[in-house]
Amino acid sequence: MTFLDENDAYLDCVNDEINTTSANGKMISRLLMSVSQNEIERTSERTKIGLAGAIKQGHIPHIAPLGYKREDKKLVIDYSTKDIIIRIFDLYYNGYSYQKISNLFNEEKVLGKDNWRDSTIVGILENEIYKGDFVHGKKTKHPTYYEDVVNPIISKEMWADCQVQKKKNSRSYKRTLTYLYLQKLKCPKCGRVLGGKATTKKNGNAYFYYYCHDCKIEFKENVINDYFNQFISELVEYDSVVNQFFLPMIKQKFDEPKEQLQKEIDSQKSKLDRIKKAYINGVFELKEYEIEKKIVEKAIEELQNELNTTDISEELRFTPKDILLKRDIDFINKLKLNKEYQERTKT
Repeated sequence: MTFLDENDAYLDCVNDEINTTSANGKMISRLLMSVSQNEIERTSERTKIGLAGAIKQGHIPHIAPLGYKREDKKLVIDYSTKDIIIRIFDLYYNGYSYQKISNLFNEEKVLGKDNWRDSTIVGILENEIYKGDFVHGKKTKHPTYYEDVVNPIISKEMWADCQVQKKKNSRSYKRTLTYLYLQKLKCPKCGRVLGGKATTKKNGNAYFYYYCHDCKIEFKENVINDYFNQFISELVEYDSVVNQFFLPMIKQKFDEPKEQLQKEIDSQKSKLDRIKKAYINGVFELKEYEIEKKIVEKAIEELQNELNTTDISEELRFTPKDILLKRDIDFINKLKLNKEYQERTKT
């Protein structure tokens, strides 16, 4: 209406009783526009609610990023490429810059590519999807954050630490101190992952500490080493028993991944067949066909190796009762025949 008034124009409809030259006509026009605007807003609201529900169910309205794939319209972990994502985060956390990581991947021709760019690495490190979260409308003024919508590849702590690491990393920076237990210890009070720090004395010796920023407590690395060595010593005494005890548990956990790996192998084989048909039909040049074929065959080989490792547990014939009996026998031998027992378990 304002536009019509400013340009000395009016609206006169033949079929509808709308004529902006009169007060009644203007009122009817405004009412119709208000109803139309209300319908637009209601439709937008319903769309947003539906979209939010779909995202929470794992239906991400985005191209599947590296490390994920679509399965039944949901975003699931791609076991053939997830290790690449884990490696990128580990390299960056340990001081490698974006450019160093991309150069390293180009040298190794990861995924058969030699055009890795630092911008690609930046995009991966900044993508919340790898910790299981998703941001819709990230480049808008009012983005919406959804937590735990897909299975994460990287822990939330590791992702947050890599964001902090941006302020420390430069193209020439690389971590010079080695923290044995970084990202492996949690605060006994609040459960937060402990950070690491170090001090260097005048004699040149470095002393490492692990601390909780919230609870204001810290632990010396040498004290943790003592506890860890003690634990390992006790564990070594029952090395054969531990191996036999944990294999049944591992077997149970392998059942589902084994099916998943077989499904992924079949998918890659189907992909290889499609590539062959495309080459026969003249879609690919010979060089392009060779490159694509090599990538898929390598993925199949890696998946097959993972699948073969699950077959080891099929030969297991050991019960929990046998574990307990073996533990008791070793305990008695240690007490009664300590010298002979130490000689027997030395290796």
